[in-house]
Amino acid sequence: MSQMGTGRDQRASVSVVPGWLANLASLGWRLLAIAAFAALLWVLAQVLWTVTAAVAVAIVVSALFAPWTLALRTRGRSPTAAAAIVWAGAIAVGAGVALLLTLAFLPFVGDLVERLSAALGLLGQRLADLNLPPFVITLVGQLLDGLKGGAADAARGIVSSAVGTVTVLVLASFLVFFFLRDGDRAWFWCFQATDEEKRARITAAGETALVRVGGYLRGTTILSGVIALTDLVFMVALGVPLAGPLTALVFLSGYIPYFGGIVTTALIVLVTFGAQGMVAVVILLVMIAIRNAFLGYWIRPIVYGRTVSIHPALVLLALPAGFQLGGIVGLFAAVPVTAVVLAVARAVVAVVEPDPKPPLPELVPAWLDRMAQWSWRLLVGIALGYLIVIAFGAVPMVLIPFVLSVILAATLEPVVAWLIARGRSRARASAIAVGGGFTAIAALLLLSVAILAQQGAALASGITDGAGGASGALGGNLGLLVEAIRRLSAGGVTTIASIVSSAASGAAIVVLSALLAFYMLRDGSRLWGAVLARTRPEVHDRVAEAGGEAFGVLGGYMFGTAVVSLVGAASQLVIMIVLGVPLAVPIFVLSFFLCFIPYVGGFVSTGAAFLLTVAVGTTTDIAIMGVWTLAFNLVTGNIVGPLVYGKTVRLHPAIVLVAIPAGSAVAGILGMFLVVPALGVVAVTWRTVLAVMAVRQVPEQAPRSGGIAIADDAKPSAP
Repeated sequence: MSQMGTGRDQRASVSVVPGWLANLASLGWRLLAIAAFAALLWVLAQVLWTVTAAVAVAIVVSALFAPWTLALRTRGRSPTAAAAIVWAGAIAVGAGVALLLTLAFLPFVGDLVERLSAALGLLGQRLADLNLPPFVITLVGQLLDGLKGGAADAARGIVSSAVGTVTVLVLASFLVFFFLRDGDRAWFWCFQATDEEKRARITAAGETALVRVGGYLRGTTILSGVIALTDLVFMVALGVPLAGPLTALVFLSGYIPYFGGIVTTALIVLVTFGAQGMVAVVILLVMIAIRNAFLGYWIRPIVYGRTVSIHPALVLLALPAGFQLGGIVGLFAAVPVTAVVLAVARAVVAVVEPDPKPPLPELVPAWLDRMAQWSWRLLVGIALGYLIVIAFGAVPMVLIPFVLSVILAATLEPVVAWLIARGRSRARASAIAVGGGFTAIAALLLLSVAILAQQGAALASGITDGAGGASGALGGNLGLLVEAIRRLSAGGVTTIASIVSSAASGAAIVVLSALLAFYMLRDGSRLWGAVLARTRPEVHDRVAEAGGEAFGVLGGYMFGTAVVSLVGAASQLVIMIVLGVPLAVPIFVLSFFLCFIPYVGGFVSTGAAFLLTVAVGTTTDIAIMGVWTLAFNLVTGNIVGPLVYGKTVRLHPAIVLVAIPAGSAVAGILGMFLVVPALGVVAVTWRTVLAVMAVRQVPEQAPRSGGIAIADDAKPSAP
């Protein structure tokens, strides 16, 4: 009787929830988990927007030029040689087009806004003369005022975002080379854990996506060029002013399907109406219509072929979605991203599909369940990482000295080992190493701060004058660059002043770091032994080896970077003294510290020295410094940097490149200094960490209610 009662209770409890509701909940929480993870990824992409945009641009450009790289490989070129040849050509073409568009458009933004405002005012007067109803006149007036304000806001947005755009393009230009050279290896590395059949399927889908995106970009570039050139001919023939800036705008907007052409055509029509009248507008529209018909029926099918097969309705949905998510960049990337998604969607589902499939509700696909299970666990992991970042910011006087002491101990460990080999005890050797290191670092910091505090303002003024001189030599077309350098120089002076004002806290951090480094050098082996004693026997050796490698990575990176920084700064000091350029000593100090920031630091310091030479040097001095600056950055970026970072932190140069702005976005200047050694530690320990965490899990008991197990994935009983 009791068993029969229990069975009835179970059936009654289960039947309380209708089958449709159980299926909805099972499907709903999985979709919510995936959506939450996607939203978090987008938030991270916004925080790291410089990195996100640079990687996106680099991928798109790499897809555009990938066929030439593959063709050179098939002819016997090595991956490095093929990538270098194509990259050099791509940079030359891209830089030339960017310079041409910049010089043709940016200096005339103000004039273009004035022309548009005047044309809109004239249009308002003509409409008022038609004796339209009052409400129509009011509505049209509000519309025209909105267009005027929108044009002015767009112009200010273009000018203000120019510096950020240049940063993204510079970073992307370096990434393109590494993508062209090692993109295929990175692809296979990402899918190495999948079986051969799934890997072949996703690879075929990736190749299809590459062909589609590359074909779309090449076709769009050709069509945009044709449209821009024909519009230029039309405007010149009709005597329309500002034909050059409008042509540049037409070319750029050609990468935004439908809306780009409509907007730029409207702008050309407005400028033509304001300058030449209605007859010229009619002639212009007739010529544009004939051109568009010819392109639509003859040129467009030949250019695109079968590379892009996206329905126009999907494009119309993708464009506003891209604008809402990524602004102007989203508009440009909407169609290529949609093409990639369509090409790889089925293959991704096949790769994610588990085998064998677990028991699930009928409406829940196995691939969706796997993505949801991964998503909510990754959300937990990211939340834990964010908590660590918050803790780092909450107690900087504890965690910053700890991190610096670990780096200092790793750097001085070879010195301690050398002293121990000559008869010193570990405690005495640690004291000697830390004492000598602390004295040297403290003296260097005090001297550097004193020099920069005394001559920082003069240095900033000289750099700004040099930028102004370079802009003047090019007809004043580098006004945006001059303004950006002025702001950066002022920010540098402010930073130096803040460092001087916070000398007490800085001294406390240095002293505390030195003391902690001494204890780590003296007692670190015992502490590490205590940690190893708590590890499982099967991973004990791997953990010990990974810890030793991580410690070696920190020491090797800091020592190698210090040597590279010292050599680079000294060579810059020598050439500035030889050329008689002033402020050589502060540039030497600045260069030494900035070169601890890979790639970016050397670029900034050599650029500052070059601008100082432009400000005070002769033409010969400028030419010599320009050649030296170019050679220094090429050698450092392509030979010294990859050698040092590849040997010490075992990181690909592309990872180092994107890590620098990411570290800056997360933790400012300190993040730029520490992100590369931190990633180096991750690179040599992540497999071991995963092995330690991959403990066989005890199946978790499902939550219980009233003594009856509620299994979410069980198929619901019929109500």
